[in-house]
Amino acid sequence: MSWACNPAVTSMILDSYQVAGPLFVQTLQTLFAAQCALTSDHLWPDDATESVLQDPNYDFIVVGAGSAGSVVANRLSEVPDWKVLLVEAGGNPALTTEVPQLFYSNMGTSLDWGYKTEPQNACRSYTTKGCAWPRGKVLGGSSSINGMFYVRANKADYDEWAADGNYGWSYDEILPYFKKSENFTGEFTEERSKYHGRDGPINIVEPTEPNVFEQLIIQAAVEIGLKNLSDVNGAEQMGITACQSNIKDNYRYSTARAFLSNVRDRKNLHVMKNALVTKVLFHPGTKSVKGIQISKDGQDIIVNAKKEVILSGGAINSPQILMLSGIGPKQHLEDLDIEVIEDLPVGENLQDHVFAPVFYSKEAGEYSTSIEAISAAFVEYLLKGTGLFKNTSPHRVISFMNTTHPDSSMPDIQHHHLVMPPSVSNMVDVFEKHGFDDNIYQQYSEINKNNFMMHVYSVVLRPKSKGKIILKSKNPHEYPLIHANYFDDPEDVKTMIRSMRQYALKLGETKTFEAAGWKLKWLKIDTCDAFEKTTDEYLECIARELTFSLYHPTSTVKMGPKTDKGAVVDPELRVYNVKGLRVIDASIMPDIVRGNTNAPTIMIAERGSDMIKEAWLNKHTEL
Repeated sequence: MSWACNPAVTSMILDSYQVAGPLFVQTLQTLFAAQCALTSDHLWPDDATESVLQDPNYDFIVVGAGSAGSVVANRLSEVPDWKVLLVEAGGNPALTTEVPQLFYSNMGTSLDWGYKTEPQNACRSYTTKGCAWPRGKVLGGSSSINGMFYVRANKADYDEWAADGNYGWSYDEILPYFKKSENFTGEFTEERSKYHGRDGPINIVEPTEPNVFEQLIIQAAVEIGLKNLSDVNGAEQMGITACQSNIKDNYRYSTARAFLSNVRDRKNLHVMKNALVTKVLFHPGTKSVKGIQISKDGQDIIVNAKKEVILSGGAINSPQILMLSGIGPKQHLEDLDIEVIEDLPVGENLQDHVFAPVFYSKEAGEYSTSIEAISAAFVEYLLKGTGLFKNTSPHRVISFMNTTHPDSSMPDIQHHHLVMPPSVSNMVDVFEKHGFDDNIYQQYSEINKNNFMMHVYSVVLRPKSKGKIILKSKNPHEYPLIHANYFDDPEDVKTMIRSMRQYALKLGETKTFEAAGWKLKWLKIDTCDAFEKTTDEYLECIARELTFSLYHPTSTVKMGPKTDKGAVVDPELRVYNVKGLRVIDASIMPDIVRGNTNAPTIMIAERGSDMIKEAWLNKHTEL
């Protein structure tokens, strides 16, 4: 339980401050009550470990309570006759997960798996020479620590899936599942009703009170030819907009809030927390799933599945569990002395959205950011739910464009924009959180001391470079090796450079930026200073030094028809040649989508849940 919700602790604290006067004590009481309302353990399902130990038999076991698993567990437990267990490696959300503006603060904490990629010819200015890959280790998974951008990607993404043999996954077929999850709170016209739903559990808000920086970015982008969009999740995606967010009453609305909190007392749904699933178990001599093995508090716990096990661990954890269980590339498993159950290309086809920044700075004038001002704003948020902490402004602006075919309806580049007030790097240090070396960290901090900083990020949406995830050992507590392979294909570098030229650098030439005093700012990096600034060689060097992941790993458990030799699961998300095992998360994407991945992952979970219901309720067959 949060200490703010513990009567004994709060009483002791309040008693110690009686000398400060009744008004101060009353303010503290209000603060404690506000924090308790946001993060109290009573909001979340109780830990079911004792129930599991007493009766370790369930109809369905869902592994991972993240963006997908929370949805699957909720939807399956809608059937009252089904007993469902949801297993999560992390615990309950914390205050920092629920306050929208604090989304960066969760990186590198116990709420983050804290993965790093293996060294490569990218991420070169990182201390470890590998990029940071934060992943949520908490109820809600990465939906509890991400930037809350609600983006469904491009219609063509899903039509391409279907054209490749994945029946049931065309845009027209999956649109109802986007709408099913959504409680859209914006203006609901007849046109909007074609694309949005109002009866789902996830609250989606449109940006209100546009920030002056967001308005400026949009104005400058329109000046260079982008369309000002009202809804990136509607009829078209190309252009620039302040993005919709999964926020309600000014706090984060993760899948934990939307799909678990409201059913925490559902009798047939048990949630086991702080528990690591180490392998899927099979009936001896068969490829039929028996259950799972869980490591918790130093003991191994066996749980049986009468119908199915569903892996929803994400694009890193799901392939790791599969390989540890004997499902994966035969040679790799044999090299680690793991018994091979099924030879499948698990861990291959890894795709992620890689991006690199261009920086602009603007003199602060008399503006300053102090710890006192930030503290006052935080108190305002806790007391009233208002102020700068209530949303992710001024970072909400995103844009989509095609750098080779300007009239295309399919983007090859997305842009994100991060605006940092003066001296804020001392409090919200993006570079330290990601693990950049001291040279980058100190340079940025020095510039930021008396200047606003704007990061214009170019994101390669459909990278041709593909990586892989392999086991480091057969120890389930040891992280797998992540080979991101950013920029291995030279076409990705060319796409990045085109984006920097056509958008990031063009912004600095607009009347809007010039009038506002924004100036291009390069960090001094020795390996790049050998090239003349803004040449292709220089821009490529910047991209390889200041490489970022947009935290969108996908496609390591590829969905495809039986004729697809790269596929691990079929279009109904069943693992090939194995009985009673599905994977439902971002890892099944045949190709990464052209946009942020959280909303598509929730859609996949909704679609997958209905497939399970159809299989077991309508056909009355055991798969």
